[in-house]
Amino acid sequence: MRHGAAVPYNLTTIEFYRIDDDGHLYISPAIREWSPLADLGIDTVIDLDAGLDECIPTTPEGCLYVYFPIYDEQLPNLARLDAVGTLGAELIRAGHRVLSHCGMGFNRSALIAGVILNKLGVSGPQIVRQIRERRPGALFNEVFAEYLATL
Repeated sequence: MRHGAAVPYNLTTIEFYRIDDDGHLYISPAIREWSPLADLGIDTVIDLDAGLDECIPTTPEGCLYVYFPIYDEQLPNLARLDAVGTLGAELIRAGHRVLSHCGMGFNRSALIAGVILNKLGVSGPQIVRQIRERRPGALFNEVFAEYLATL
């Protein structure tokens, strides 16, 4: 399967939205099984939803799983948000594929993806445009969209 598949990428009813041009950063709603992620080469998951994913592989070197549950109404702690964004960007620079996901794949996952894009050199207004173009309906949370636009 191609890693640079068209957006959205639908596998077993979950749509994966490629956010960057190189196919290293994706957002999605909650995941239910690992094989579609593995098919895309995703080896890092940033989970922003309220419950841990049950399908994440537990073998060493299999997956880096970052659990950072946040509310959809307000910005999380900015120091932690910045740190998670830095981690995602550094992993992408090293060639890893990163998925940011939340319950529906619209706001929390887009917030983290936007911070990662900023750490990769994309400006705030472009971040908001790019995410909204690649994930229809994303960033309807204006608090998140306004924050990203200022980066």
